[in-house]
Amino acid sequence: MVHLREARLADYDQMVGLEATQSLRSRSREDWTRLWVDNPLYKQLGSGWPIGWVLEDKDKRIVGTIGNLPLPYVYQGRKLVVATGRGWAVEERYRSVALMLMDQYFNQPNVDIFLNTTVNGQAAEAFGVFGSTPVPAGDWSVASFWVTSYPGFARTALAVKKLPLPRLLCYPAAACLWTKDLVTAKRLPAPSRDFEVRRETRFDERFDEFWEKLCSRRKILMGVRSREVLDWHFGASLERGEVWVLTIPDGSRIAAYGIFQRRDEPRTGLKRIRLVDFQAVNDEGGYLNAIVIEALRLAQQGRIHVLEKVGRDVGETRAIDEYAPYTRKLQAWPFFFHAPDAEFHTTLQQAEVWSPSSFDGDASL
Repeated sequence: MVHLREARLADYDQMVGLEATQSLRSRSREDWTRLWVDNPLYKQLGSGWPIGWVLEDKDKRIVGTIGNLPLPYVYQGRKLVVATGRGWAVEERYRSVALMLMDQYFNQPNVDIFLNTTVNGQAAEAFGVFGSTPVPAGDWSVASFWVTSYPGFARTALAVKKLPLPRLLCYPAAACLWTKDLVTAKRLPAPSRDFEVRRETRFDERFDEFWEKLCSRRKILMGVRSREVLDWHFGASLERGEVWVLTIPDGSRIAAYGIFQRRDEPRTGLKRIRLVDFQAVNDEGGYLNAIVIEALRLAQQGRIHVLEKVGRDVGETRAIDEYAPYTRKLQAWPFFFHAPDAEFHTTLQQAEVWSPSSFDGDASL
């Protein structure tokens, strides 16, 4: 017997503890609480928005959980409320009632789109039951990457394969890998102009101005990228040095920016930085290349093993797909959506409506 109820911020220890038992990424209490308390849209919606739901057993112990984050989106000038689920975790003996949580999530009112971007292989079928379909733009089953620290990457790979003496053999392996890339990898073309690329330490008023210009010119579905939203999304990680914000200035304004986030693998020791979002009103001069080239330099300087981009043939970043020399297959397609309004859902099944990135949903939260 289980009891379903709305989650509370006081449930942090049990909710995150349950997530950890199922290899989901844990967050500190402060960071976890900020997801709602500092969330600009949550503050607008007020206490009527549930932070999620939990299942309790007869002893009031939480045995199932799902988080529920509100995100602001726009489509052709219309403001939308997007709900993204996070941390769906249920103890094994209670898996038979796990869909109670999903049913509550998908049947909540006043949501324009349910957008989930971290769906694993075990959950994909359940999302389909509730009408969610894969995002129609790009290939989200694969990630592309550059090796930026050959000894570190080789050492990690040898250790994962359980080969002997990884700390010693990593150096000849790294030399072979470096030589292979030197001979066969395509160089990312330098931009046609010598752009200045700056590393920002905070989100300032220039980001509001940039967002207004971007929003006025692009009529696709987009997550709001105002200064307030970006600061909520990345601010704490930026202060800790876990996020790089690289901009190309245009006088006192921003011409383009790229956001990169550390996504290390503690179990294997892999040090990884991921391109989360790139935006430019236009990229005729090679802004994307300039930003990625600078990020590669920073990764090499910081001895980060790889620089990664999830998804291929996606939006503004498809121009660099052919230059990342390596790919890895993801365990499952992670990017699903569902609009309760059937006509709107049909509209969203068109690829040209989207320009998705790892900024969407909770992929970088």
